[in-house]
Amino acid sequence: MAIEVNGAASAGAKGRSGRRWHSRVLLLRTSAILASLILACLVAIALPLTFPGLFVSAQQTAQLEAFFARNHHQQQQNGQASLDVPVTANGSAARLADDAGHTNNWAVLVSASKFWFNYRHMANTLGMYRTVKRLGIPDSHIILMLADDAACNSRNLSPGYVWAEPGRSLDLYGQNVEVDYRGYEVTVEAVLRLLTGRVPLNTPRSKRLESDSRSNVFLYMTGHGGDEFLKFQDYEEISAFDLADAIEQMWEKKRYHELFFMIDTCQANTMYSKIYSPNVIATGSSKKDQNSYSHGTDEELAIAMSDRFTLEILDYMESVNKTSSRSLQDLFDSYDPERIHSDPGVRRDLWDEERRPLNQVKITDFLGGVSQVEVTPAPGSDAWEEEPLM
Repeated sequence: MAIEVNGAASAGAKGRSGRRWHSRVLLLRTSAILASLILACLVAIALPLTFPGLFVSAQQTAQLEAFFARNHHQQQQNGQASLDVPVTANGSAARLADDAGHTNNWAVLVSASKFWFNYRHMANTLGMYRTVKRLGIPDSHIILMLADDAACNSRNLSPGYVWAEPGRSLDLYGQNVEVDYRGYEVTVEAVLRLLTGRVPLNTPRSKRLESDSRSNVFLYMTGHGGDEFLKFQDYEEISAFDLADAIEQMWEKKRYHELFFMIDTCQANTMYSKIYSPNVIATGSSKKDQNSYSHGTDEELAIAMSDRFTLEILDYMESVNKTSSRSLQDLFDSYDPERIHSDPGVRRDLWDEERRPLNQVKITDFLGGVSQVEVTPAPGSDAWEEEPLM
């Protein structure tokens, strides 16, 4: 009996050994097939590179050589041209432009606050929205960012209305307001992505800043802030460094021609202290260690209706129309610290005043509409046709 058991065990061991040997053979064959496929792929890639004449005709070869020769010549020309372009202090190449070198204007208007008691920040932003729209910038070129929680707030005695002043004579909300980012969509990340163009692919066009190197951009921000920061909805902050780097990305990516930054918050002027990109003019409501004050309390609503700095600007802008020749310098000269209760600031060292003095830069170059069309001759034509078109 013992002999039979041992024999069965021996047979089982041989069976297992045979299966292992068969598996090894199968693995070796599979490896050999994979190696052959890889070698074939490498040969298929290497042959056209080593012997292009076998796969590309002489005519195609000549076309490729001509293409690479043209590219090389163009790169050499670009390299030589780049030597003649001025370089700013931060290393960015300055794009030279004529006095009216922009063909379109964009406005980005940001209210960084929420809650009923910050009614004035929403009113500030809607006031700017009304102004740029009145001066001709279409909604397609305005990005409006609001918490949008005041018009229909249960404490609003006039549901659906946002008033500019305690007299309640001017409704800023109306039926034609197009809010692009509202509520919790208004975040630091959303602002930075908007400015730099790094929005998700599925972002609708109404939420994109589609500016280019011929665009003048007006950026307005209001809310609660401090030394080099602006709070967003009492949850997060954007710093002066964040803003400066975003504007530099805009410049490097040719997302603006000239940029006008305006901010109304406590210690507002510190928010533009870190900007280092060319063609930027900035203004703020208060210097470091100063507050920015509200104005016009409505006794029934029990809230302030606006901030003094923004109200000062909006009052001035009421005298500006689409054809006005008033300049940015005229606007800055209108600031009255006694009425504003703080010291507004203007930063102009990033602006080339030799090329474009601020007293020659129209307010509407940033806050107004532009209807310029650039027409060039058709390819191959040497001159314009002098006869009138019938």
